[in-house]
Formats: sequence, C-alpha cells, structure tokens
Amino acid sequence: MNIIETLDHFKNSYTSNERKLYNLISKDPDLIHNYTITQIASLAGVSTSAMLRFCKRLGFNGYKEFKFEVESWLRLKDKNSVSDDPVTKIANAFSEAILSIPGSCDASLKKLAEDITGSDKVVALGRYRNKVVCDKLAMNMTNLGITCMTASDLLTYEHYEKIIDQNSTVIVFSVLHDMRSYQTIINDIAQLTDKFWLITTTGKKTKKLNFTNIISLPSTHSGILTLDQQAIMIILVEILTYILRQD
Repeated sequence: MNIIETLDHFKNSYTSNERKLYNLISKDPDLIHNYTITQIASLAGVSTSAMLRFCKRLGFNGYKEFKFEVESWLRLKDKNSVSDDPVTKIANAFSEAILSIPGSCDASLKKLAEDITGSDKVVALGRYRNKVVCDKLAMNMTNLGITCMTASDLLTYEHYEKIIDQNSTVIVFSVLHDMRSYQTIINDIAQLTDKFWLITTTGKKTKKLNFTNIISLPSTHSGILTLDQQAIMIILVEILTYILRQD
C-alpha cells in the first residue's frame, strides 16, 4: 500500500483528532512537504502530540518517517502526472490561479488600498516563509513613497502593538493562519484598529480570528500539483501595488 492507501485503510477506526488530521492530509498531502509538524497540527486544530500519535497509528516511528513516505509518494505522483510537458502544465496552473484573483479579491483589494492610503502607519506581519511577502510589499510601497514597517517574529509583533492605533493599517500574511502562539497579540491589535487585514490561502476557520477584513486567495491546488502559495501572494502584492499607484 502507498501512504494514501494506508491513510484510507485506518479511516474507520480513527479517533476524533486523528480524523481531523486524516481529512486535512488526504485532501492536500502537499501540506506535509511545505509545512512543519506544528503548523500541520495547528491547521487541523490538534496538538503536536496528537500528530505524533497519528504517525505511530499508521506504523511510523515518528513524523520524520511519515513525512519521508508522503514526500516519496508526491514525487512519484508528480513525475507521472507532469512528465510529458511539466513546464507548460506548471505555467498553465499558475496562470489559472493568477487569473482567478481579480474575480475573488478585486473589491477587497480596492478597500485595502483605501485603508493604506488613508493611514498614518502601515504594518505588515508575516512569519517564516510569509516574511518574503511582507518584504516585497514593503519594498513596493517604499517605491511609491509609502512607509511600511514589517515584522517576522513575536517580539517585534509585541513592540509594534504598542505603536498601532486607529489610524494604522495592519496586514497579516499567513498561508495557514496558524496563529495559536500569538492569538493574544491578534486580539489586542483588533481592539486598536479596524483596518486589520488577514491575507491567506486557506479560507476555512477564519471567522473567529478577530480580523476586520479577510482576503482568501483562490485555491492553489491544480489537481496536478500544489503551487507555491507564497508566489501567488506575491502576485497579489503586485496587483495591490498597481492599484496604489493609480491612486
């Protein structure tokens, strides 16, 4: 049995936490390649210990072995599905994801642009790989004469929290919106400004996160492969920059 068949084999005997992990991973196995065990557990709404128990239930000594097996399966799947013309298929998949942005995000992007131009301060927050997107936004805005402060660690988040007020626009980039470690900071910022934005590629479970505004990017799963989600976010930043330039 391959890893997906193994996941399915146990599906009728999973505990509630194991079923959450099964539903998440079976739907998008690429998450295992792109994110840490802590992030996967957070997205599923379980603890890291529950994730480790899940791996052992499947017959692995730990997460590392499970991750290796999933990544081996992904490599084989991608090789079989895109071997005939990988460049064209990847390019088409990115094109489809990019072209779907205006229809789903156009009104929200215009509102975000209005918040930015009407603010005294703009702050962009993003941890891990999301830091790249924050830096790109700050660079583009600097070229437009707009100052944008960025942060990628919790200590700086706490520092910026002290200078945020009602005239501040705060943008959080988070692919998986795994915010358990800094949800208190998010809650505090929500009390300080209503120009509070989350930009994510995962639209589920966002209502309780305390953001005033949420932009959920279209799915980046093409059926052939999962596209790099930060790359789609950077395209969104370029579109936002164009709108700001027109303003």
